[in-house]
Amino acid sequence: MTGIIAMAVLSSAAFANTIVPETSRDGKTKNASVIATTGEMRTFVAGEYNSKTTEADTAGAQEVDTTNMNVYGAWSNKMISVEADINMGEDADTDNDSYGVQAAYRINKQFALGLGYTMMSQDTTPETDMSVLEIAGSYNMNDLVIGASFAINSYEQGTTDGSYNTLTVGVGSNANNMSWEAGLTYDMEEDTDLDVGSKIGLFAGMTKVVNNIELDGDLSYKTGDVTSAGGDYTALGFNFDAEFLVGKMFYITPGLNYSSVDVAGTETNQLDLSADFGYRANKIDATFGIDYAVMAESNDVDFDSMAWKVNVAYNF
Repeated sequence: MTGIIAMAVLSSAAFANTIVPETSRDGKTKNASVIATTGEMRTFVAGEYNSKTTEADTAGAQEVDTTNMNVYGAWSNKMISVEADINMGEDADTDNDSYGVQAAYRINKQFALGLGYTMMSQDTTPETDMSVLEIAGSYNMNDLVIGASFAINSYEQGTTDGSYNTLTVGVGSNANNMSWEAGLTYDMEEDTDLDVGSKIGLFAGMTKVVNNIELDGDLSYKTGDVTSAGGDYTALGFNFDAEFLVGKMFYITPGLNYSSVDVAGTETNQLDLSADFGYRANKIDATFGIDYAVMAESNDVDFDSMAWKVNVAYNF
């Protein structure tokens, strides 16, 4: 059950590039849904290493270190798009690995279909396995994209084995130096082994280029029940950053991210400030980034959090 809540918390803050494909200047941000992959026209390969340290402000608290090594990329032509992702991670000495692939076929200029599968495993006792199978379709009407997907979210740990379904629908556009999208999700109730309550979510995002500045932002909100018997669940996420070009080859991207999650009265709030420093030339995009939590608390206990990353991509 904890793993299912964690999957919901993570997905609530990852709605950028859900309906329309990634269009930012770095060319290496991953799509969050197969719907977006149906319109994908990039070919690139990228790798990232990131590390995060968290420590509660209580006597005797131990640091919790989280690291991830991620290799991902995409390939596209006029008819087919494929995006793949491999991540090898460790959280508090527990291995967390995931493997995913999204593929899309464009039937014509208007219609496209997609299929995606992600498998995640945690080296717990007993071992935890999670997977997401997503089927998607999109319709391109002039500059407007209408998309929908149906996902089966499976979870297995010991004697607990089950799944719940998620429906996603939305609209968006990639026209006139501006990308935007908006939509909703619906997690369907599952009252068997998993005992997951129904939840409805709203999301919106945009990318806008103004001269040498690229503005990116997304907002998400989800509410519903923790289990089929009740227990309030709410999650709010907001992210905004601005990329400033420095000369022809370098860029600086300050940003902020706010998240708030309440699971049956246990509330976690966090506000992060971030700064990315990058190089972009000769089809290479390299980034070094730092995130620092200026405010973080969980169940009335403050905690410190800091993260850094190195990311390098080659765009073909």
